[in-house]
Amino acid sequence: MISWMQNNNKFTVIVMWIAALSFILAGAVGGVGGLQSNSIGKVGDIELKKDKFQMEYSNLFNRYNQMMQGKFDDAQAKQMGLQDQVIQNMAVQARILNLAKEFGIIVTEQEAGKKLASFPAFQTNGIFDRKAYDTYIQGSGLSHETFENNLKDQLIIEKTFQLLNTSGLDNEYKAFQLAFEVADKIKYTILTNKDVNISINDTKLKAFWEPRKDQFQTAKQYTLAIQWTETQDTEVSEKEIKSHYDENRFNYTNEDGKISDFKDVKEWVKEATQIAKSKKSALKRYVQFKKGEMKPDETLTLDINDPKLSKELWNAIENQGLNDLLKPKVVENRYASVKIVNIVNPITKAFDQIKTEITPIYQEEAQKEALSVLAESKLTNIDKLDMNVSTFITLDNAEKQKIGMNKQETANFSSKLFTSDEEKGIIPIGSKVIVYKILEQKLISLESNETNIMHQNADKIKEQSFQANLMKTLDKKYPTKLY
Repeated sequence: MISWMQNNNKFTVIVMWIAALSFILAGAVGGVGGLQSNSIGKVGDIELKKDKFQMEYSNLFNRYNQMMQGKFDDAQAKQMGLQDQVIQNMAVQARILNLAKEFGIIVTEQEAGKKLASFPAFQTNGIFDRKAYDTYIQGSGLSHETFENNLKDQLIIEKTFQLLNTSGLDNEYKAFQLAFEVADKIKYTILTNKDVNISINDTKLKAFWEPRKDQFQTAKQYTLAIQWTETQDTEVSEKEIKSHYDENRFNYTNEDGKISDFKDVKEWVKEATQIAKSKKSALKRYVQFKKGEMKPDETLTLDINDPKLSKELWNAIENQGLNDLLKPKVVENRYASVKIVNIVNPITKAFDQIKTEITPIYQEEAQKEALSVLAESKLTNIDKLDMNVSTFITLDNAEKQKIGMNKQETANFSSKLFTSDEEKGIIPIGSKVIVYKILEQKLISLESNETNIMHQNADKIKEQSFQANLMKTLDKKYPTKLY
């Protein structure tokens, strides 16, 4: 997140404000309700604040919405576990803040002020404009203190990593550089499925299916009595539609992630308003359905997760038993009250039912096994066989090599070749198997600019490794407690 903010300062500021505003205005994006106190948890000595959670959630929601061109919604957010992602990100930041606190790392008011003044969103003609800053804060629903404390936290995290110097050492640079200086000339052959012949019959398929048959079962099946409550005829006023939009406008964003104008999304908002207003009616019909005063509109027998019902409804059904009645859930633009009439648990499919499905699986496994046997034979006799001979391959020129594979396959092969300490061997790449032997090896000299790039890459890899291990250590030192 730090690097993303550094590269998108202006965007980040705007997103943070809009995000916070959307939650303060009645929790515009669903799924974050129920957090009653101002703290949702604690990591070490650092509290996980609710207002920061709301801001981070909205920020992440908006980023996904941009990537999906405005088609990301609350249901998808729940399915992806967006809340958990945000809490996890906050916990990671809190661990670093705990470490910074131990080290005595702070950010002064002057440092925070300088960073704040650098945001283009708060500048007029390149100069910090206090009025622009205050206007944004007033419109966001955030306090100056909340916004500035969050900014300070980000600066402390940034400063902590800067102080934890992870630049490479000379011997590390040399080891990394050596991998790019090595050049191998190899003798090789590429084996594919065309190089092996396999036969398929019922005897072989049954032998393959028997130990795996429990993997091939029928879907769990439900018979459901459903009482529907329609919403499209529910009358809603212009005032109600506009009010719903104002309270939930963060749900209505365009492909750029910006909040859409009311007039552009009015029909969608009207539908959402009708659904919200129809909930009381749906609950009333649910009670009548429960008392037997109303009959179901239809009875359906469906495989679990059938798209006729929503994912949310299926999740609720899975947690209930026979004859249970579920309260109304939204399915598209209407409510469904559901009674579970019958449940048919999965059973293992008979061989005749599964034969068509299992044949390509068997074929793939049989081809892999046959290729493996052929490759071992080729490797054993590699000195006696006439094979292709490459030019000198390096990590740098790998993708340019013409050795019978595409660029990505060649790059993957070269990477595995140079990380192996064997003179000869077998390397599988996708559906292909390469049998090789190194005929000649030499060292090449790198240009000075290439050496600099190698050192930068070495620093980056070391930094990533260091940070990953640091997080594991801090996770144990500063446990997370959620309220």
